[in-house]
Amino acid sequence: MGRDVKTLVVGDMHCKEELILSRVDAAVEVLSCERVIFCGDYVDEWHSNILTMRDAMDVLRSWVLERRADGLAVDLVMGNHDMQYRLREAGPGTHTALFDEVSHLLDELDVCAAVTVGGSLVTHAGVTRVWANDCLDLTEGTDAATIAHQLNALLDHGQEVSLRMLAMAGEGRGGWELPGPLWADQSELYQDPLPGLDQIVGHTPVESIDLWSTPAEDGIHTAAHLVFCDTMSLTSNLSPIGDGSMLLVDGKTIRTVSDEELGVRPWRLSVWEWMTTYVLPFLG
Repeated sequence: MGRDVKTLVVGDMHCKEELILSRVDAAVEVLSCERVIFCGDYVDEWHSNILTMRDAMDVLRSWVLERRADGLAVDLVMGNHDMQYRLREAGPGTHTALFDEVSHLLDELDVCAAVTVGGSLVTHAGVTRVWANDCLDLTEGTDAATIAHQLNALLDHGQEVSLRMLAMAGEGRGGWELPGPLWADQSELYQDPLPGLDQIVGHTPVESIDLWSTPAEDGIHTAAHLVFCDTMSLTSNLSPIGDGSMLLVDGKTIRTVSDEELGVRPWRLSVWEWMTTYVLPFLG
């Protein structure tokens, strides 16, 4: 299947697969999408535990395998929370007892470091110039396909040194290294994006799909676009930060997909119903 088909891009799920994937199904049907891209972080929600984690993983596995069997192209990008299980190292919210199970799921579903759509690079957090200059070979250009190939080579290499290159975290996320493609904060990506590269990311919660134009060096023309898609993350008390919107990419055209357009229940109400069904009964 060509990679320029009508594509839905979905932000971080964080154990809310039961809630989010039904909305994805609605979008695929209403918008006639042929491809879905997930921006990473499939695990580790606030107050999650081993039971709720396993339930979410089972839902994700079944959904991806069934939709792929039905002919839908499904791409899953690695998130920083997911990488902690591959590294077998505790991070924010990591359930260390599930190192093996999550790692196996990532392999089974062919989770990658990056994909492209409509000429844009899709990663979890974005490629900054300072990280790319240090960790990538930019002699062949900075087009999205070239960068995606190099990022996936680092993940496929599988050795700790290459995985840790992807998992570098800068000051914006409490680290002391360069802001890498799994950890770069929105502020770090906006201040220092890889020039000339359109990027679509999750990772930093936003109120709605957020499109930014990064200024060119002359301060006049637009050098590239950054699109932030993490609209489904929650606060520590499980209140929605964003509106649950998704991104539609159709050729070079991108736009927000809202609850109203899909005819689904409002995101805030859906989160409350999910919380009372899948979270509160497991607390305490």
